[in-house]
Amino acid sequence: MKRNLLLGLMVCVSCLILWPQSHLVPTPPLTTQDAERGDLLRAKSDEIRAEINKMGPTEPLPFRITDNLYSVGFLNAKAYLLTSPQGHILLGAGYPNTGEIIENNMQGFGFKLSDVKAILISHYHNDAAGSAAYLKERSGAQVMASFPEIAYLEHGGVPPTPRFGRGGGEDQGAQAQQTLYPSVKVDRALFDGDVIQIGPLKVTAYVMPGHTPGSTSYVFTTREGNRGYKVLLFCCWEYPQDLAQNVNISEAATRHTLETFHKLLPVDIYLSGGAFETSGILNQPANVTVPDRIARIKSDSKVWIDRQIFTGLAASREVEFDRKIDKLKTTNPIYK
Repeated sequence: MKRNLLLGLMVCVSCLILWPQSHLVPTPPLTTQDAERGDLLRAKSDEIRAEINKMGPTEPLPFRITDNLYSVGFLNAKAYLLTSPQGHILLGAGYPNTGEIIENNMQGFGFKLSDVKAILISHYHNDAAGSAAYLKERSGAQVMASFPEIAYLEHGGVPPTPRFGRGGGEDQGAQAQQTLYPSVKVDRALFDGDVIQIGPLKVTAYVMPGHTPGSTSYVFTTREGNRGYKVLLFCCWEYPQDLAQNVNISEAATRHTLETFHKLLPVDIYLSGGAFETSGILNQPANVTVPDRIARIKSDSKVWIDRQIFTGLAASREVEFDRKIDKLKTTNPIYK
């Protein structure tokens, strides 16, 4: 009897010792090796980001990614053009007062802004939606965004203060807040899993709150030669040291994001709002300068295609989130 009790106690102690370690292993099919590779990619991304900030984040960055996908934005405020003979989709709207540069970048590749049929916004910040009003007016395209972002976009990045109670409405004083960019009317509210189709182009929206209340990522297939490649345009990583300091983060929403990552695997080409975290920029040796990285992505489209980039980043972020949740539970008295 005593022997059985001793064995049971040893098993319980072993479980308590091993639980934190197992908890910090990413969910299969992601592996510890994926997470370690992702940690290295993130460290490289931080170095690249620091270099880009010195160069100027609004430096135009036009280049071809695949046969029908182009970067028409900037170093740290991306805008991507997905093209077809039946019309184009613009993903992202850049900073305020940069709409003309985006238009010129498109024209440099032989495309007209008037052929853009949909403008997809990832979140309401001024580096992603700043020129949406200009681009909509010039193109006649429909602006689309997830429903939590609409109030921000239609009030220039500063939403009206809601007045709760019967009748709804808005507080009049809220309109006096200074806007971040020209307000833009949203034509379609997007919900998780919605599909936007223009001719043969299909883009699926995934609402992943965290960076903002309705930050949205987009997944689509692009062509290079006779092959199709899955592209993820992700918005946006947002895990501060203390998770409790970001009102947009919840455990449920982040778990939903991490589960969505698993459903999307494998991803051939990974894109983000800033060039410092795109697969083409990261898929190069650590000691390469940003100008040299840019030169290579412009000359070699193959550098964009690497399924290990997003797999590594997803695994690393999953482990990071688990670690910070554990820290929140163990170091902050109110969460114990």
